[in-house]
Amino acid sequence: MHKRLGLALGSGSARGLAHIGVLKVFEREGLPIDAIAGTSIGALIGGAYAVGVTPAEMERLAISVDFKHLVSLADVARPTTALVNGRHVEEFIRDVVDSQTFADVRIPFCCIAADVRAEREVVLRSGDLATAIRASVSTPVIFAPVERDDRLLVDGAVLNPVPVDAVRAMGVDTVVAVTNLGLPAGRVPSVSNDMQDPSIATGHACDRGFADVVYSRVFTGVMDRLRSPSVYQLASGSIDLMQRGLSEQQLSTADLIIAPQVDGAAYYSFFEADRIIRAGVAAAEAALPQIEALLEHAGTRAPARGRA
Repeated sequence: MHKRLGLALGSGSARGLAHIGVLKVFEREGLPIDAIAGTSIGALIGGAYAVGVTPAEMERLAISVDFKHLVSLADVARPTTALVNGRHVEEFIRDVVDSQTFADVRIPFCCIAADVRAEREVVLRSGDLATAIRASVSTPVIFAPVERDDRLLVDGAVLNPVPVDAVRAMGVDTVVAVTNLGLPAGRVPSVSNDMQDPSIATGHACDRGFADVVYSRVFTGVMDRLRSPSVYQLASGSIDLMQRGLSEQQLSTADLIIAPQVDGAAYYSFFEADRIIRAGVAAAEAALPQIEALLEHAGTRAPARGRA
């Protein structure tokens, strides 16, 4: 009997590119994925995979991103709402998912956003896919919120960074959570830090220089009024800290946690895509024996919780 496996793909901005590496291993090994729930970057990658974009295609796209492409996505907004309107980001997402709806996905999929009016989490599972993903990736202050179904939606990571409960509710037997935010207390990595590509650790220094160029070229005028540290660094850093605490409860209910070693990569290390994806591959490969054991015993809900 086939045991149903669900993936919970967490937030983490550029660090979440490691999800692509995890999906590469699942596809290579023929491991079944029966449902996906994603938050933020996890929503983008999970949604793309659900509609049929292959990990290899995602990897090629991620590695091809250059400075000009990133700047083209930054349609500057009035500073009273956010730094970036997000229209260009939504167009990019629409291109990736081919303007499909949730009804068109090949693998059942949902994504997480936060309704700032109702002050609650929203699980998006119907309607236009690109708009839903755009809402899930809308980091407050950085991207303007999304109006959808009389809700004002922002990045789901502010309430549920790793949506284990959402994918569990989709009727799976086993949940594998992929997090780029570190481990909850008591979890010990099976992939040691010395397996991490040391060049990832250069991400912070490289991206500070990149960020300075973006701020000076794209946010001229806005950034003049927003002194160092930048709004982007404050917003992303604050949300990152908050997510680490919020993720612990969700991760404690996962059957297995895959946590790629990407601590050296910055929140906005999109130019480190190749190395971050490789970290995802390494973590998923190390987890293969545990995944296979979970699939064999999923029907009994055996206490096989571990960490890879």
